[in-house]
Amino acid sequence: MKVLFLVSEAVPYVKVGGLGDVAGALPEALRRAGVEVRVVMPRYGLLDPQALGLRQIRDNFPVEMDWRREACQLWEDPRTGVWFVENQYFFGSRHMVYGNGDEVEQFVLFCRAALEACRLEGWIPDVVHGHDWPTAAAIRLHWAAPGRAGLVFTVHNLAHQGAQRPNGWPLLGVYDGRGPLNLMQQALFCADAITTVSPTYAREIQTPDFGFGLDGQLRERSDRLVGILNGLDLAAWDPATDPALPQNYGPDDPAGKQACKQALQREMGLPVQDVPLIGVVSRLDFQKGVDLVVQGLDEILATTSAQLVILGSGDQGLEDALRRASAAHPTRVATWLGFSAPLSRRIYAGSDLFLMPSLFEPCGLSQMIAMRYGSLPVARATGGLVDTIVDCDQPEGFGYLFGPYRWEAMVQTLARALVDHADPRSWGAARNRAMTQDFSWDRAARSYLEVYRQSMVFAGHPAAD
Repeated sequence: MKVLFLVSEAVPYVKVGGLGDVAGALPEALRRAGVEVRVVMPRYGLLDPQALGLRQIRDNFPVEMDWRREACQLWEDPRTGVWFVENQYFFGSRHMVYGNGDEVEQFVLFCRAALEACRLEGWIPDVVHGHDWPTAAAIRLHWAAPGRAGLVFTVHNLAHQGAQRPNGWPLLGVYDGRGPLNLMQQALFCADAITTVSPTYAREIQTPDFGFGLDGQLRERSDRLVGILNGLDLAAWDPATDPALPQNYGPDDPAGKQACKQALQREMGLPVQDVPLIGVVSRLDFQKGVDLVVQGLDEILATTSAQLVILGSGDQGLEDALRRASAAHPTRVATWLGFSAPLSRRIYAGSDLFLMPSLFEPCGLSQMIAMRYGSLPVARATGGLVDTIVDCDQPEGFGYLFGPYRWEAMVQTLARALVDHADPRSWGAARNRAMTQDFSWDRAARSYLEVYRQSMVFAGHPAAD
């Protein structure tokens, strides 16, 4: 089976969000399952072909765009087989992945060029798998192709849809379209199979609260919609081998975690004390629930002895509030505004609890990483957080969940976790259960393989092995 895997970002080349992690790890798991995967992404200006060792395999091939043609180039990383589509104006001159102002036109060109490159190179896929709205046009464009491939579209975050003014329809070769063009909507209409990144999120997006205007369409296509929980690159996220940590450890030898906690306290300027340490690694915006952290901070500081370490950047108001909190409580709150990948790993390793009070969370990787590093999550019961965390009110639990999106609910659940933390024996058992959960990508790859086979049947082809 040959699968064309279209993405706007992928580790190790460029990562903005969780999609980058998925695009870096899932293809490898699919290859282990016997699938021939071709990853294609844009060659943004921030990606240096010489530094990456890319080779150009096709120069200036024409791509039709409504009433004009654009010249594109095709690059390949010979080490990984990843293809990169380049166009100097729409990609080569851009040093941001998103937010360029003409994103709809930019990514429609990418989709057209990726499909054309496959035709020119004689690499004909059995399945076209698009991820989020930047690749949605490929699903719509290939839908009408004779002898087309099976079409699979994965929703990573329904909030971002690729909406365009009415005059955007010609980008898809449609000249009598009415109303605004919505690329996500088009892909959901045309896909043979729709997946999203957790079973709970698949249910949530069929409701008005989480559907962002597309819940009705998703309910109509619920027979084609399935939630497949994302995985985690277990080799990349392993406290037993992580070079960013001051001391390695694992579920069978957890002693090094205490050394990581003390080192984190020193690094962040907090007193080295035997008190609970709560970690936050997050984009600072309202989807991630950081506003609840800000609202509940005074109560946490007044009623517990816990310290907080927060890493992230984003909304200016939230950044300012956290900066003020750190200045007012320098022995209790430490904030690093920005992002540091090594520091994030040390926070996962050094914290006792990991706070993740998201408004919505399609899947979430941070809670999986935190658990693998022995930091028990305190999270809101939404999306993939529900599917990955078993509350410690159950005998087999290894985390804490709360329901209402209110800071009071978050603080009450955090207080419950801190009571358990005071019992070293039961806490150690819960920590061990968290660290030994199976979040491997091989599990997810088996589910995607079945979806690929079904999509080929829906497209009128026998399912390939």
